[in-house]
Amino acid sequence: MLKFIVFVVLIPITIFLLSAFINGLFELSHEEKENRKRLIREGIEGYLDQTFGYGTAKIFKSIFDAEGLLSYVIYLPHYKWLKSPRYQWFEVSLSDKGYTLREIKA
Repeated sequence: MLKFIVFVVLIPITIFLLSAFINGLFELSHEEKENRKRLIREGIEGYLDQTFGYGTAKIFKSIFDAEGLLSYVIYLPHYKWLKSPRYQWFEVSLSDKGYTLREIKA
């Protein structure tokens, strides 16, 4: 009789509580990802987020030119199914009107 009560009552309660816990973890993880995307970043990271989307472009190198201005070499990976990524390279520099974007032909 005790085995029957354990099997019929306690196991479904345990499964229900475990599923509620896992569902809460998934919702919390999704909410944290959305909050990171909503965070407004400033500077070059903010410009890259506005231009290419959140976190898609990566900064490869920072360069000072002859005039002392800072420019960045960035890359944008393009993934295809079961193939190595193809990269698109850009140079971003700070000018009087804001950031300027120039594609680097390889």
